[in-house]
Formats: sequence, C-alpha cells, structure tokens
Amino acid sequence: MEIVKFENNPVLTIEDLPFRANSVFNPGAVKFNKEYLLLCRVELPVGRSSFVLARSKDGKKFKVDSKPCLNPGDHGEFNDLTEWGIEDPRITFIEDKYLITYTGYSKFLPLVMLAETMDFKNFRIHGPITEPSNKDSTLFPEKINGYYWKMDRPSSDSYNSIWLNRSTDLIHWGGFRFMTGPLPGTWAADKIGGSTPPVKTDEGWLFLFHGVRGFGISNIYKIGVMLVDLNKPWIVKGYSRDPIIAPDKLYERVGDVQNVTFTNGWIVEDNGNVKIYYSGADTNICLAETSLKYLLSLCK
Repeated sequence: MEIVKFENNPVLTIEDLPFRANSVFNPGAVKFNKEYLLLCRVELPVGRSSFVLARSKDGKKFKVDSKPCLNPGDHGEFNDLTEWGIEDPRITFIEDKYLITYTGYSKFLPLVMLAETMDFKNFRIHGPITEPSNKDSTLFPEKINGYYWKMDRPSSDSYNSIWLNRSTDLIHWGGFRFMTGPLPGTWAADKIGGSTPPVKTDEGWLFLFHGVRGFGISNIYKIGVMLVDLNKPWIVKGYSRDPIIAPDKLYERVGDVQNVTFTNGWIVEDNGNVKIYYSGADTNICLAETSLKYLLSLCK
C-alpha cells in the first residue's frame, strides 16, 4: 500500500471547531479507549496556541471537544516558559502512561516541555526537558540499553540537524549524540527534524521526519521516513530518497504558511496499516494512509 491521501481532506478545519479560533493543525495522535484521539494545536484569536482533543471512531470523521484541554496558563511554576503558547504535541506511550513532548514558547524562545496523562483529562506537567532554543522533540517508546531516549532539534546547532540524548528518569538528559543533518542537494537540503514518535520494527526504529528546502524567499516543507538501528539509534540505516508527502494540493499550499506539509502524529494499526495525520499550510489537519511494509521498503 503506497501513500494515499484521504479523498475528503482536510479532516479538520476551523469550521469544525465549536469555538472561535484562527487555525487548527499539527496534532499528536493516539488510539485510546477504542477511539482515535488527536491532540490538536489550536491557535486562538489572541494569537497563542492551546491544545484541544478531537475524537473519532474510524479515524476519519472527528468531533472536537467544546474547549481546550491544556492552555499556556495551565503550567504553574512554568507559566513563564509557555506564556506565548504551547505547540506541536507528540504522544508516546511508555510503560503505563502517555507522555507528551511539545514546544513551550515565550520570550525565552522555544524549548521542549514534558507532560504526562493517563486519561487525556488530567495532565501532570513535568516542565522543560531542554534549554532554549530547541523543538521537534519526541520520545522512543521503550528503554534502549537501560536508558530512555529522545530526539530533538536544537536551534543553536546551525547545521539544523537531529540529535539524540538519553535519561534514566525522563527528566534529566545527557549523553548527547548527533544522528543526522540535512541532505545536501535534495528536498531536505536546508533543515531536517524528527516528526513522529519512533515505532519498533524487526529492522530498526522507524519514524517520519520533515525536510525543508529554501525556494525564493520562502521554504517548502515535505515529509520523509527514516530507519535507525535498534540498539544504536544514532546509526541511520536508511531513509526515503524522495518525500512521501509533499504540498501538491491547494489546501497544503495556501494557508497561514505557504507550501507546508508537516506531521507530528501517526497511528500504526495492529495489521500494519498506518494513518498519518499531517497539516497543510499550518491551517488544517489532513490524513494519509499507508503501511509499515511500504514505509520500510523506502528505507532500503
């Protein structure tokens, strides 16, 4: 099964929200209590982003909750790190809970925040797990060689590349390792970043990434897939030479930010089929479907 964009995209726009907002986009995704849940970034009229849940029985038709479930002002002692908004959640189930990494934005520039939940109603805020400036962070779903691992993209790295780091408690991080940088002369020539939480396969850890190429005075964001080693995740085993999702539809090319396809949420079904939830032009939420088998084949 190759990549198939849903014929009724977008699956969510601001017209589907029960409250006023500027845009809805970049959701984390998970299957919970026999429902497909999208933890959506929603930019409210004040220009700052919160998170709201959208629910579906089939992964295609969603109903959005009546109000956001997590706001910038819900962070207690860390409110000064999120006062300009919270953005781009990524959800990973580890051991017995759902852990959410997301961007906290403030006068201190972006950094990575960590929260946990058991029910997507109550959220425990752990606070920042990087210094600024850093974003595009996601957790591996199990320990590797006795450590938790995450990938992120420190903005202080002018190479615009993906780095790994490890932890014994999910709060304190070190052991920094370079994973990979931009791909010169390609669609990901200028910037690269991790997108979805990795999935464990027999061949390695598989995840989606975004690549950026400058075009005139703007950038084009596309999505690819990458495979890294199970025991040494800084070793890249392969990646898609061509993007798997690119902005070629009107709803992906025209919006708040032109020519962007960006994901930070996917759901892998028990049968190996994959639902990729991505946003077009930072304005909506779309769906593309494929299979693990096909994605792995692109990395060989």
